[in-house]
Amino acid sequence: MAEFIFSQRFLLDAAEWEKTASPRDQQFLDQVLAMIAADPALPGRAPSFYDPQVPSYLYRAGTFLAHYRLVNEGKVEFLNLFH
Repeated sequence: MAEFIFSQRFLLDAAEWEKTASPRDQQFLDQVLAMIAADPALPGRAPSFYDPQVPSYLYRAGTFLAHYRLVNEGKVEFLNLFH
């Protein structure tokens, strides 16, 4: 599993989302983030072209979209959570 970090923006997005998310949705988000950390190249991701120097991707799961990038080998940074 890759090491992972959260950007300030992701934490703010997640806090806003959690206000209306059910416990089941929150558990689902945790599972999806763990899946991404376990395999950042998982099927279904789409390149976001956020920063050409550091590849980043979008991954849709349920009602949200996770935006993340590969900071270096073995390290994932979660950038945004769209809902």
